[in-house]
Amino acid sequence: MTTQTLPLTGYRILDLTMVTSGPVGTMMLADMGADVIKVEPLKNGELSRSMGTTYVNGENRMFLSQNRNKRSIRIDLKSQAGRETFLRLASEADVITENFRPGTVDRLGIDYEAVKAVNPRIVYASISAFGQTGPYAAQPANDPIVQALSGLMAMTGEPDRPPSRIGSPYPDFGAAALLAFAVSTALLHRERTGEGQQLDISLLNGAIFSCIPRDGETLATGAAPSRMGSGHPTFAPYRSYQGADGQYFFLACFTEKFWNALCDALDNSKLSEDDRFRTNALRCENREALDATLADIFHTQETAHWVNLFKERNVPSAPIQDLHQALTQDPQVAHNNTVIEMEHPTAGTVPMLSLPVNFHGTPARYQNAPPRLGEHTAEILSEFGFSDEECQELFARSIAAGMDDGEGNDHGI
Repeated sequence: MTTQTLPLTGYRILDLTMVTSGPVGTMMLADMGADVIKVEPLKNGELSRSMGTTYVNGENRMFLSQNRNKRSIRIDLKSQAGRETFLRLASEADVITENFRPGTVDRLGIDYEAVKAVNPRIVYASISAFGQTGPYAAQPANDPIVQALSGLMAMTGEPDRPPSRIGSPYPDFGAAALLAFAVSTALLHRERTGEGQQLDISLLNGAIFSCIPRDGETLATGAAPSRMGSGHPTFAPYRSYQGADGQYFFLACFTEKFWNALCDALDNSKLSEDDRFRTNALRCENREALDATLADIFHTQETAHWVNLFKERNVPSAPIQDLHQALTQDPQVAHNNTVIEMEHPTAGTVPMLSLPVNFHGTPARYQNAPPRLGEHTAEILSEFGFSDEECQELFARSIAAGMDDGEGNDHGI
C-alpha cells in the first residue's frame, strides 16, 4: 500500500452517482487520493453493475472501468432509517455527489438543504442532463439525448446522411471532468473561507461548451455548422483521405506553413501553382476541386507511405486507427501508460484507462480494484462511529447490507 500523500487525501466523498458521468468524475477524484464511498442500493447495487452485455466472471466491465479506488456500502435510502443513516454519514463527509433526476434527492430527504442542516461545510455536487431547474429539468435523458439537443449530433456525419451520434459518450465525459474540476475548486474555496456550497453540473452545458469555437462562428454568421464528414468548415485540406490500400489517414493543414510543407512534400504543380489553392480562404471556396486533386494523388500510394512522408516533412497527419489499435498497438499510447491493469478478486486481471493527467509531483494512485457490492459496508459504518450493536441492527432490519455470497447470505459483519 502506498504511503504517499496525494492532493485529495483526507477528503471523504459520499458518491450516489451511477452509470458514467458521475462515476468517472469521482474516480478521477479517487485517483488523486479522495476516499470515495459508493452508496449503493441494497438490491443489485449501482445501475452499471447490471447494464450491457460484457461481464468478466460475473463482474460488469462497464462498472469495473469507472469505479477503481472506491469503497462500497449498501443502504436502503428509501427507508426512514436508511435516510437517517445516510445523513449521519453526511455529517462527517466533505462532498456529496449525485446524478439522480432532479427532485429525487428531495423526495428521499437527502437533498442539499437536508445535508447542509447537519453539515454546513458540505460541498454538494449534482449532475443532471439539463440542470436542476428549467423547462427540461424533469425530463428523462442521457448522453445521446444531450448530443441531439446541443447541436453536436446535427454537425456530425456525412453531408448526405442523417445526423450521427458521436462514437463515445462525449457529454458524459465532459460532465465527469467538470465534476472533478468543480469539486476540487469548491474544496479550495472552502479551505479559504470555511464555506461549503451546492454545485449544479449539466451535460447540456458541458456539451455546448465543447463546441467552442463553432459557437463563435454560428453566432457571428447566424448559420449552424453543416455536416461535413471528417472535413472542417474553415480549413482545407483538413479531412480524412484514402490511400491506395483502402486505409484512411487524416491530413490537417490548418496554417499556411503546413500547406506549403504539403506542397513541397508532394512536389506537385497542380497544387502549388493553382490559383484556386493559394490561400486557405480560396482552398475552402474550392474545396471539391482540392479534394479531388488530392484524392487522385493519394490513390497512387498506400496510406503508410503518405503518413511516413508527411511525418518527415512536418505535415500534421495520422493513420485512422480503431480503438483496439489505439489501445494495444500505438507506441505513444504505450509510452503514456494509458492502459493499466488492476487485480480484482473475482474478475482477475482487469485492464482499464489511467488518469489522463500526469501529475509529476503527485502521480495518481491505482491502489484499490473496483469494489464488490457492499464490500466495505461494515468497515465504513464503523469508521463513521456506528457501534457493533448499531451495525448489527441495521443489517438485521435490512437497512444496510454487506456482500451477498450469491445464496442470499450477507457477510457484511
